[in-house]
Amino acid sequence: MKAIRKTVVAVTGVALALSLAACGGGDGGTSDGSGAAKGSGRKDDGADKALTAADPVAALKSAAAKGARHNTYRAKGKVKDERGDSVTEGAFQVKPRASDMKDTGRKTAEAPDGVTHVISVGDKMYFNSPMVPGKKWWTFGVGGAKDTDPSEPFVRMAGALTTAKDLKLAGVETVGGRRTAHYRGTVVVAELAAYKGDAMKENDRDFTAKGWKDDGMEKVALDVWVDGEGVIARTQEAGKRTKGDYLRNDEYSDFGAALKIQPPPAAETATEQEALEAQMKKDK
Repeated sequence: MKAIRKTVVAVTGVALALSLAACGGGDGGTSDGSGAAKGSGRKDDGADKALTAADPVAALKSAAAKGARHNTYRAKGKVKDERGDSVTEGAFQVKPRASDMKDTGRKTAEAPDGVTHVISVGDKMYFNSPMVPGKKWWTFGVGGAKDTDPSEPFVRMAGALTTAKDLKLAGVETVGGRRTAHYRGTVVVAELAAYKGDAMKENDRDFTAKGWKDDGMEKVALDVWVDGEGVIARTQEAGKRTKGDYLRNDEYSDFGAALKIQPPPAAETATEQEALEAQMKKDK
């Protein structure tokens, strides 16, 4: 019983890390401040002027509000922390809640090949693992979405960055083929926790500040990229955790796409009880 519960906790932690901490975006945008960007996405003096003219706080508030209205999106990213490097990717639907997430990098007892694939639909989570002979997946309940659940990560990051006293426009860059304004600042976690403004909902503020505080982070170097349509293209958070340095890049795309996230075939999925029984036999 303890073994299967430990596995459930570990898998749930991975899923939460993928879905709530966001999934990151490749190597990031190409900064040019004044010169032409490399790769896709062309420099446009008129569009770039509009990006640089925007007030950072107003632009981030507007982007957060717009982001909160998106119901679906995809995300890709890279994470570097005390456990090593990993690459994440996922598709997310806010209502009704569903996601399809994959993390590649860290080898664990639950993912010996370093690949963790989790699908979540409603109050069920499905973990791709041969826990039960003849089954590719096993499932367990995680509870349904609530109105008090935090907003999507890019919404929370944009809101949090407005509290940085050193918030500034770092340049105009190309991210995912889009010209974006790159905003940068240092968020003091204690100040965020005490924030009473309108840039973040109370539960978003509390969730974000608590997550960073629990990791031992007192300050977070936060970056958010917003395109000319006011859509958040990328976020980055970095800081020093209790156990070491932390860096995460998140890039977002396909807002509003029809994702059609479905649970795996029932014939290939073991129940939590079946997984428990299989684990008990293994532990004998």
